[in-house]
Amino acid sequence: MTTTSTTKVPHAGSSHTHVTERPVERALLSESVKEAPGPDKLSFCPRRLLWKWNKERMVRMTKAAVRTGRHPSVWKRASSAVFGKPGKDHYTQLKVYRSILQLSCMGKVVEKVVAELRSDWAEGRGQLSDGQFRSRRWRSAIDAAAIMVDRAHAAWRDGHISGVLLMDIKAAFPSVAKERLFNLMKVRQMDGDLIQWTVSFLSECTVGMVIEGNAMERHPVEAGVPQGSPVSLILFAVYTSGLIKWVEEYASAE
Repeated sequence: MTTTSTTKVPHAGSSHTHVTERPVERALLSESVKEAPGPDKLSFCPRRLLWKWNKERMVRMTKAAVRTGRHPSVWKRASSAVFGKPGKDHYTQLKVYRSILQLSCMGKVVEKVVAELRSDWAEGRGQLSDGQFRSRRWRSAIDAAAIMVDRAHAAWRDGHISGVLLMDIKAAFPSVAKERLFNLMKVRQMDGDLIQWTVSFLSECTVGMVIEGNAMERHPVEAGVPQGSPVSLILFAVYTSGLIKWVEEYASAE
């Protein structure tokens, strides 16, 4: 049995007014046509043909999803294909397998647009920590390493001792508490459109494992954000930003 959110969502906002032709086109054309189709059995090739034929219809559909704060249930039916990692001596342990989440291609277009809107909102209002690099646009692990090395060299020149605290938090993707994420967005006064859409997006989700072409029984997703979704990275960044800020403040006080 699937569960629904009990969060009291705020009134609608204004983010839907920013859904225009350009962000929808970026979301659509940034996906590879070679990507395996999800539960809808459609690749991005027919979607691109539809885009050439009727751009206005796709923009209206994406805008309506954000304006109403509703992610249709048919787009929340994910399939998880399980593959064995190459080069292993034996395949009797769970850790030698990896799963790839496959989602509806039209759903991913909307998710990409929402991810862009959410990133613009969070970045423009300083809601993410300056030391947060993962899950953010124009910030990579290479940038983080370069800044770390530069700060270490600066400390050494001044005769100080430098240290590095490493935290591996990416494993927390499947453990994100949905209600806490919703409350964090409300506390930070995120736009109502984005909060409503996120509540819908993460509610009543189901996933079915696909092993060697055999589809297993579908099960509800009780926690976490889908790792194959374009919007999950910024959702995870919002969810963990408070922790990162607390660690930075605690380390600075020592």
